[in-house]
Amino acid sequence: IIYIMKNYLIPYWFLKEVGQNGKNLDIHKMKLIRSLRLPLIFRLILGIVFIYASYEKILDPIGFSKNIHNYHVTPVFIENIVALVLPWAELIIGIFLIFGLFLEGTISITISMLVFFILLLSQAVFRGIDVHCGCFSNNANDESTNFQFELIKRIIEDIIFLGMAYVIKFNNKFKNDNNSLKWKY
Repeated sequence: IIYIMKNYLIPYWFLKEVGQNGKNLDIHKMKLIRSLRLPLIFRLILGIVFIYASYEKILDPIGFSKNIHNYHVTPVFIENIVALVLPWAELIIGIFLIFGLFLEGTISITISMLVFFILLLSQAVFRGIDVHCGCFSNNANDESTNFQFELIKRIIEDIIFLGMAYVIKFNNKFKNDNNSLKWKY
């Protein structure tokens, strides 16, 4: 069972496509991704987004704590701790992504944070909470009165960011050995 999982089920099962001669075409796709330097571009984009998202939250942790409170999911003392710690974590993760430091751990934390953000925003949408996201600023935009639509846009953005993070994470997991993909340990 372990042999089957390592060799057939785990390695990029969603990228496999069989060509006319029966060989996998996924090696060519991975070469294309590497040649475009997409992982580097995605790292820079995610790093800039995380740094930008942290800026106003660092300057105004009280306003960010109020935004967290509006989601109605945590007690007040946790909201205050999160309002103090999360922006600095976002800043550090953004810097690490840009410079490629501790990339395995950094991208794992990034993926975890993005999944958490998607779940948090989704529960607000499903519960019908009309709340300002607080993702990039603490103040609600006066022009926007439909915060539900804004939350849905943020969920879609986070899903795109999550896809970028997965491209970074799985960039070097496979190597080309005899025209077949092998899981790289």
